[in-house]
Amino acid sequence: MFSLTVIAATGERFSDFAPYVASVNDAGTVAFQAELRGGGTGVFIGTGEAVAEAAGPTLLAGVTSHPDVNGAGDTSFYGDLRGGGQGVFLLRDGRLQTIADTHGPFASIGPLGPTMNEAGTVAFRADRTQGVSGIFAGDGHAFDAIADTEGPWSEFHGLPVINRGGTVVFRADRKDGVQGIYAGRAESIRPVAETGDRFETLSLFPSVNDHGTVAFAATLRAGRAGIFTMDKGRITPIVDTDGAFEACRGALITSAGAVVCIATPRGESLGLFAGPDPDADRILALGDTLFGSTVSDLASNPVSVNGVGQVAIRASLTDRRQLILRADPVA
Repeated sequence: MFSLTVIAATGERFSDFAPYVASVNDAGTVAFQAELRGGGTGVFIGTGEAVAEAAGPTLLAGVTSHPDVNGAGDTSFYGDLRGGGQGVFLLRDGRLQTIADTHGPFASIGPLGPTMNEAGTVAFRADRTQGVSGIFAGDGHAFDAIADTEGPWSEFHGLPVINRGGTVVFRADRKDGVQGIYAGRAESIRPVAETGDRFETLSLFPSVNDHGTVAFAATLRAGRAGIFTMDKGRITPIVDTDGAFEACRGALITSAGAVVCIATPRGESLGLFAGPDPDADRILALGDTLFGSTVSDLASNPVSVNGVGQVAIRASLTDRRQLILRADPVA
């Protein structure tokens, strides 16, 4: 169902892509972080032909997250400032804009990485002060506090994911011990799913599309695990461990509502699957033969899928090569 396009490989130019994932926009443009063979790190853009440098050592002391890329080709990412400190950045039309940095109201930026929508609003994690963490969204002119640990939450996980309408979805633990996935804007947050009667645990990386449908992995009180979507108050199971899979780690959702499952088939290894059939819906999995070697590691997260079902993948091979790939659905 999928063909694989090599966007970039380690070799003469790049020495390392880990530990960050790659992102892809609806045009099939892939953005990724890389360490350069000659030193320094940067953000790079490719479609399967020449790879262009979007931001490199001349702009920043280092790029410290995956980049997210929108339809206009804008990218957002975390980085280290040349004069010291950390920031969240938006690169638009060749100009680097600071969304927030540690020279302003934040003590630290991150961890993990930001997400952005088509308007260029960036959702990110940061600490206001030591011990006060939060979820924020900004566009370079102002930012809003979505949620922080001065409220009912004790800890945040994964990525805050922002959709076209500006809704931010995030995974958090509450101070009363409940795990939850939440959605909303500043001062208007609603629960998507929480542990309690139905769910025992919730995965750390929920995903949301532009229609507001949220996809996530969870374990159930009954002992099974699965991947679910939540749309307009209704939770729908996509796959569960009563079927062909023995474990479910995460989910990526497209604007069309298609779900890519990060899961482990029975007796096999972790992989990416475009549906409930581990053979027909297989995209790539650990142990697969690829380009004369074997896949030893792979990574994707909510920024790694676009509206037409293409998936950006960082993969490592047993021959020590690392690849940035785009999986393209085959009609």
